[in-house]
Amino acid sequence: MNVSLWISRRLRLGTSDGSNAGVAIAVAGVALSLIIMEFTLAIVVGFKDGIRDKLMGFDAQITVLPPVSNQGDSKHDILELTPQLSEIVTSTLPDAETRLVMRQPGLLKTDDNFQGAVYLGQQPNADFSFEKSLVTTGEWPDFASDSCRNDIVISEQTAAKLNLHPGDKVYSTFFVSDALKMRRHRIAALYTSNFGEYDNTIIFASLAGLQSVAGIDSLGGNRLDIRGAHPGDIELAAAELQGALLQEAANGTLDAYYPVTNIKKTGAVYFNWLSLLDTNVIIILLLMLCVAGLTLVSSLFIIILERIRTIGILRAMGADKSTVRRIFVDITMRLVGRGMIIGNVTGIGLLLVQKYTHVIPLNPEMYYLSSVPVQINVVWFILLNIGTALFSWLILTGPARLASNIDPAKAMNYD
Repeated sequence: MNVSLWISRRLRLGTSDGSNAGVAIAVAGVALSLIIMEFTLAIVVGFKDGIRDKLMGFDAQITVLPPVSNQGDSKHDILELTPQLSEIVTSTLPDAETRLVMRQPGLLKTDDNFQGAVYLGQQPNADFSFEKSLVTTGEWPDFASDSCRNDIVISEQTAAKLNLHPGDKVYSTFFVSDALKMRRHRIAALYTSNFGEYDNTIIFASLAGLQSVAGIDSLGGNRLDIRGAHPGDIELAAAELQGALLQEAANGTLDAYYPVTNIKKTGAVYFNWLSLLDTNVIIILLLMLCVAGLTLVSSLFIIILERIRTIGILRAMGADKSTVRRIFVDITMRLVGRGMIIGNVTGIGLLLVQKYTHVIPLNPEMYYLSSVPVQINVVWFILLNIGTALFSWLILTGPARLASNIDPAKAMNYD
């Protein structure tokens, strides 16, 4: 039988006003620290995921740009999705989704105002789940149908500036090869992403309509977007695709060199900003562990002072220093356990409320999100609890050693 554990379980955690206060402070300190750490972890991870999802919704993870000739002295504005190019991309990244895309700058003009924009047309068989999730008014058009060829989807910000509504007709002006071309479009829907940089510029349009404006066939665009690569493998996947395209260009399968870029480069400002949040998380976790540790040490000293005579009796009965030390560590770890239970129940409960009700809002103009994001990662939370318990045990060994060094004779006469 473990004598120290048996004794520690039979000692009350509080015997007077002072020790009761110490117990309450220790439990509250551990619980509050764990709640703050769980909130920090869940909110930062949720924020990073929310921003990353929006970035990868508007911009592809990997992009193949229009080709450069083998001599490197000319660059074309148009990329043609040939069978050879399609086969190379599919064989290199078999699980990714490939979209032929046309981005065409233009002006959206009403009778008394205008707005510069980038018209974005994508293959009609693409997965538009992200774009559809942004729609607030109207319906996402079926760009595969000829009847929707002149439909566009604009942001609520653009609609407010130009006083437009779903169903309205509006003219779009494009400058193509030093020529001025106009198209009459119908507003099919309004969207909002709370990402001002994109909401103020992106207009979703029909790929066929933009190909007609540019005077190219159905296989032409000005970029090839590739989606579906894992966020951690984007740069590696882009490098593999670039290597495959270079090899095929050298072999003569392709008649030109196709540059490849990825969102880690085009969105470097955002990704660098998000990476700084990891440092903030580490600092907050360390600070909260220090707070919990100091609270536990203070409470342990209170418990020791309340039980100095008990220490003397145990030592007089033959208990060695290690037994006394383990007794007080076990007592304080009971407080840690109570605090962790309260902290987990309270913290995870509040996080679930925020996750499903969004009761705490955010200013989307500043944070790009309309409410505080929450991402509960079970594995991370388990590791956080294990780390908290281990850190608490380690930091308690020092003060407990002081208790074991108390002289039994002086402890018996302590008042």
